[in-house]
Parts: sequence; structure tokens; C-alpha cells
Amino acid sequence: MHPFFIHVIFNHSILIAAVIGMFRFKYIISDFYPFLIFIWLGLFNDSLSLALIMTHRSNAANSNIFVFVELAVVLWMFLTWNKEKLKVYICLAIIATGVWLADNFFINSISENNSLFRVFYSFLILFISIDNLNKLLFFENGRLTRNPKFIICLTFLFYYGFNAFIESFNIFHLGLSSNVLNTLWWMLSFVNLIANLLYALAVLWVPTKVKFILRY
Repeated sequence: MHPFFIHVIFNHSILIAAVIGMFRFKYIISDFYPFLIFIWLGLFNDSLSLALIMTHRSNAANSNIFVFVELAVVLWMFLTWNKEKLKVYICLAIIATGVWLADNFFINSISENNSLFRVFYSFLILFISIDNLNKLLFFENGRLTRNPKFIICLTFLFYYGFNAFIESFNIFHLGLSSNVLNTLWWMLSFVNLIANLLYALAVLWVPTKVKFILRY
């Protein structure tokens, strides 16, 4: 199989979580609706990017827009879990918006592959994920390995930590050889595959709504 199609399969492995989410949507608690939207947006962007690449067009613009929307959804998700931190997340959203505008309209063009915001939003998600993991470790009861919040935060650490590492090479233009860049590309695709499978596991373990039975 051609390496390009292997990358396509790895990236579209998020389809598993998306399909599971579609079937479970009406049964799960609303706290995880933003996470399902995060999954479906990822699938939509991967499909759109593939269509643009297959028609020999650039997917840079839609990718730059997607990472901004993705961060907004992630902040919404964490706010749903931590309503007491409304002001904190609003401040983070305002700062992130400023960085995105600067990166895509002042420092660079939105039609280019911009990495400044990608590194920033990766570290921002890492910071919030660590904060939520600490909260879960201290206050959550039960098995954390079956806790969807724990799986999501752990996966964010894994994926966005590696994403920040990869994107940093694009910021500083280190002049890496094509072989090294190809290796990094393969590594990111493999990390993406693992993250997508973990997302599917998290969707499977999202709690269902509590059914209330009226007594007569």
C-alpha cells in the first residue's frame, strides 16, 4: 500500500470514535457533547483536507481555521467540566484569539502552514489537561482507567505534547533533511492513530443519562 494512503487511514481512524458517538449521542450525559463535537469536527476537517489534497489544492487555510475552532470546542468542554473557572477560560479564549489573528493575518498569511498558533494551543491544552488530571487524581473515586475524562486528558497530553514538538521544527526552520521530516511525519501519523483509538475508548465509557422513574 502506498505510504500516502496509510497516512490517510491513520488520520481517518477517528471515524471509529465518530460512529460510536453517533450511536451513543442520545444516551450519554450532556457534559460530553463538546467532546463529540470535537470528534466530528476532526473527521470533517480530515475529510475536507483529503479532498483538497486529492484535487491538488492547499489545505492550509481550512487547517488554520480548524485549529482555532478545535481549541474553542476544547475550552468549551473543559468549561462544561469546570463551570467555576468561567473567567479563566474566557481569558484564555481571548488570548488565544489574539495569537491566532496575529499568526494568520499579521505575522503570516492564513493560506500558509502556520505553526506559531499550533504550538501555542498545544501547550494551552497541555496546561489545562494537567490541571484536570490533578483534579481527577485527588477527587475522583473509582477506576480512573475507565473514566472518560481521565482518558481524554491523558490522550491530550500524549497527542498535543508530540504535536507541539513537531510544529516547533516548522517555526524555527531548522533545515531538516527530507528523511528526518518524513520520519517525523510518520511518527505524528502513528501518534494520531493511537489518540483516535483512545478517543473511541473514551466515547464508549462516557456515562449514560440517569433514568428517573416516577412512583405512583
